[in-house]
Amino acid sequence: MKKILALLTVVMVVVFVGCGKEKEVKTTEKVYVIGTNAEYPPFEYLENSKIVGLDPDIMEEFSKRMGFQYKWANMNFDGLISALQTRKVDIIIAGMSISDERKKYINFSTPYISPAMCYIALKTSPMTTIEDLENKRFGIELGTTEEDIVKKVPGAVIVPFSGHTAALFALKSGKIDSMLLDATVAKKYLENNPDLKTVVTVEGENKAMAFNIEDVELKDKFDKVLKEMMEDGTIDKLKAKYGI
Repeated sequence: MKKILALLTVVMVVVFVGCGKEKEVKTTEKVYVIGTNAEYPPFEYLENSKIVGLDPDIMEEFSKRMGFQYKWANMNFDGLISALQTRKVDIIIAGMSISDERKKYINFSTPYISPAMCYIALKTSPMTTIEDLENKRFGIELGTTEEDIVKKVPGAVIVPFSGHTAALFALKSGKIDSMLLDATVAKKYLENNPDLKTVVTVEGENKAMAFNIEDVELKDKFDKVLKEMMEDGTIDKLKAKYGI
């Protein structure tokens, strides 16, 4: 009888230990931290304190198809790449343009959108052509590739800002003359600010998600699913939802 009781005790211990391990695995499951800058409608913006837009919808679709959980890390755009390098975030999805300089430090996914770009100004401004932009002051968000494009304008004066919202206030108060934005973003800004206009539209850049330079396998997994989403029309449907 004692031997039977002892055996049962051992079995119960093994069962409880096994259950404990199973529970531990579930609670330590990887939760991806997604870095973004929610000041860029319709790509990502705040609505009732929630991050919404094209990029959040795309990330939610990834989550459903790949079966992972995630949380957002909303920060200034110029802090995103360093956060990725130091692994404070796992992935960036923030309307980020692909550039050769950035490729030195991070990995990009397959591009999922390539919008045109617009120079905007106050409606009272006499500017109507690319030549009119010469020797003007441009509000540029720190860390973006917009600066590289604006520098091609003769005599352009770059005025840096921590975000597009701050640059927009400066434009409306006359501290700068123009801003360069993705056409889809410019459209949203003009809808909400009837005192603004588009001066001229120029060629845009490819945009993609970004991964740590060492996370090649993770990038490849996302690229595989992104390809499926592009081929089955999901990306186009989400873009249409936001008028892109």
